[in-house]
Amino acid sequence: MTLPFSDIAPLDKSVPGVQPIEALILPRLPVLYAKRAARLRMLAEHNGAYLEFLASLVEAQKFWLEQHPITPEQAMPVTALMGAGALAPVKPTQQLLATTPYWHAAFKHFVHTLAPLVSEHVASKLEAAVHDTPEQLAAKAAALFNQDYAAVDAGVAVLLWAALSVYWAQAVALVGVQKHTAQAHNEASCPCCGAPPVGGLVLTGDREGLRYLQCSLCETRWHAVRATCVVCHATQHIDYWTFEKTDAPIQIETCGDCHSYLKIFRQDRDPQQDALADDLVSQTLDEALEAQGFARAGINPFSFPS
Repeated sequence: MTLPFSDIAPLDKSVPGVQPIEALILPRLPVLYAKRAARLRMLAEHNGAYLEFLASLVEAQKFWLEQHPITPEQAMPVTALMGAGALAPVKPTQQLLATTPYWHAAFKHFVHTLAPLVSEHVASKLEAAVHDTPEQLAAKAAALFNQDYAAVDAGVAVLLWAALSVYWAQAVALVGVQKHTAQAHNEASCPCCGAPPVGGLVLTGDREGLRYLQCSLCETRWHAVRATCVVCHATQHIDYWTFEKTDAPIQIETCGDCHSYLKIFRQDRDPQQDALADDLVSQTLDEALEAQGFARAGINPFSFPS
């Protein structure tokens, strides 16, 4: 099967003149999941079984999305959070997470689908989490939202976040771009859900050369001016690092002022890149920069920091 070129919808060519830069781009989720799963399987050929497992997880997300699309009523808890803050979305409370059963059901489906693919040790932890009460699951999810990653078993965390993501992404999409204020330009958190980015994408096609940050939770991309630190907004001490030649498709952007870094995926050089998938096979770059005292401005929910 030939997949569409991108999960990002093309610009409307019927609109005359130069179109303004979009503050936000929402993905076509079925296409995003299909392309991500295919990318993971391709990368897994040389990078191990974990990427094969993740491809199966992303396919489970796509299945759940198609079989159990959320209703506007189910989306209300998330959409209320999006409008609750003056400048940014509000984090969900543990009580809200406990009383939104859609993602609980998605998590249980992911466990039952994927537990046969992992070791007996990991499967036992996943199966134990399936029997958690809604309050116990919510406590784990709240720890992830609060970046307390050590509080949740690594294997459980990946599937929990996948369930939260397929819920949040649909809810944000139901609201639509036109209703988002997108006041968090150049901020290292998503203007729709408040989650950190996976990294930055330099786009190709209709939006050639524009940089967008990729949300680790709701899959939104938000515009960020290039060569500008997304953490402190400095521009004078921005550097780019790679182990390859200067036109490498993956780079790390560092800020000499706040000592943060962001991984940049150059889709204008390799359109098939996926931020979550390609990040996993370029982590030696992270290790090199962290050894020099830089801190990552974001996370990959397929590999939470310990």
